[in-house]
Amino acid sequence: MFADKPQTLADPNEQQQRKAMLQTEPAIQELEEWREAYAKTRKEPVPHFDPADAGSAARVLFLLDSPGSNTVTAEGLGFVSVDNPDQAAERCWNERNEAELHDGILQWNTVPFFLDGAEPTPIQTIAGVKALKTVLGLLPRLQVVVLCGTFTKTQWAKHMGAFTRPTVIKAPSPGGKALISKKNQEDFRKAVRRAKSLVG
Repeated sequence: MFADKPQTLADPNEQQQRKAMLQTEPAIQELEEWREAYAKTRKEPVPHFDPADAGSAARVLFLLDSPGSNTVTAEGLGFVSVDNPDQAAERCWNERNEAELHDGILQWNTVPFFLDGAEPTPIQTIAGVKALKTVLGLLPRLQVVVLCGTFTKTQWAKHMGAFTRPTVIKAPSPGGKALISKKNQEDFRKAVRRAKSLVG
């Protein structure tokens, strides 16, 4: 389900609807079962997968660094989602919408737990990579991974070389100052459009 505008999770009603969907959307159940079990092994919060995404039926994975501030709120855990109320999510939404890349998508992070803006330590990074390998094993239809940002690209190159099933597309981060550069904007756009061309 691709929303008709960006930042829809700024609406509390939409947040509640997504939380209800966690219990009902078949494609998200296996991933959320893994997330719940994994969260019990971490002291850091582990946000939810977005039940509006394709879940275990995903063909394209957008992989970012670590969960942003909107994934954990005073009201509890949020979602790793293109619909979050922040600029990085909006950039992703806009480029996906322009490319008509609406279906078969999952968004997740190299380090899946919330770090509250801190850089991951080497131990946290290795823990994240191990978790990512498990998540990839739960995506049997995966065809494309879009690596967003320097950290994610570096960790994939170091630890995921043997994982050759999906086509890997390298992209700038959609967050922070990365897309101030016109070249980065165009590179991100090209990455999204290439993903679309590969999955149709």
